[in-house]
Amino acid sequence: MGVAKVALSLPASLLARIDRRAKQARVSRSALVREVMERSLRQPHEDEILRKARHLYAEVGEEDRALSEAFLPLAAETLPLQAKRRRR
Repeated sequence: MGVAKVALSLPASLLARIDRRAKQARVSRSALVREVMERSLRQPHEDEILRKARHLYAEVGEEDRALSEAFLPLAAETLPLQAKRRRR
């Protein structure tokens, strides 16, 4: 992986926060900024995957609910028969 150096203009307070976080994590400022930027650029993609997964699970849940409702009358018919059989 090639590396390019860039110059950024940041507010002093932000730079101080970056430096504190890098020190806590025991990484260089560059490593911390690189990690945060990579995570930030990945986030929209991961958010889209989660959105699609939630939608899919909602559809599956709706199908399960519809299937349960469709079989409810059948279950209601068979439950009394099973109860009678147990009493014998």
